[in-house]
Amino acid sequence: MLYKTLPPPAHLEPFVDCLWILVAAKDDGDPESQIVVPDGKTELIVHFGDAFLKLEGDAFERQARVLMSGQLTERIMLKPTGAVGVVSIRFKAAGAARFFDVPYEEIVDRVVDFADFEPAFSAAIHDRIARAGSHDERLATMAAVLDERLTQESKEDIFVRQACQYIVRSEGEYSVQDLVKLIGLSERQLERKFKKQVGLAPKVLSRIMRFQKFLAMTKEANTLTLADAAAACGYYDQSHFIRDFTKFSGMSPMKYLSSSHVMSDHFTTPTSSPTSTK
Repeated sequence: MLYKTLPPPAHLEPFVDCLWILVAAKDDGDPESQIVVPDGKTELIVHFGDAFLKLEGDAFERQARVLMSGQLTERIMLKPTGAVGVVSIRFKAAGAARFFDVPYEEIVDRVVDFADFEPAFSAAIHDRIARAGSHDERLATMAAVLDERLTQESKEDIFVRQACQYIVRSEGEYSVQDLVKLIGLSERQLERKFKKQVGLAPKVLSRIMRFQKFLAMTKEANTLTLADAAAACGYYDQSHFIRDFTKFSGMSPMKYLSSSHVMSDHFTTPTSSPTSTK
């Protein structure tokens, strides 16, 4: 398996967390389903290998080739159907709105066919990725798509981007009242703008950042009690922390940490430099 991430060029850094590519040979057996948990980001995803399945209710349904993954507030379950070939742009919390006019509030907890929004673009980007001669060329193509769109008029709200930066950098410690003072909008204005551009309310994004902080802590610490983790992540009591964790992951913290979730680890690990795993 190859998983490679690439930080964005400097001019795209305000909007993009990273670009990534995942390639794996077909599994001869029945592939296991994998969970993906909330990370406070949206993604534009292109499959150049076989399609994935996504659990919808009690059954798995085949996904489209070009997808927009909205903000998540609960886990999703994915399963490959054959050879894996996926390339994606992982946007920062409000970053996708700089390039795509999508109803973000309507795609929360959904992974939707991008052709529903821009059919011509969807067909063109899939063709470009399919014809690329290398994985590096595929990553470069995804970055080029954003460069092409930078010339278009932006509907992005700079105040929302600033508020998201405060939330992410503080790992969810800023309250809505703090943001109102810093940004200069009323609480109602801020929430309305947030839902339009991010899809979530500021409070929910803060909770997801605290959840992600815990996941990062578990990778760095050999021993970590739930009480210590709850306190370090800004929770006043352990039960509140466990409720949030269960909401976002679908299981208790201890069960999550004792299970395998390779895909979720890949998709939610922050990127500080180019890396790859084989």
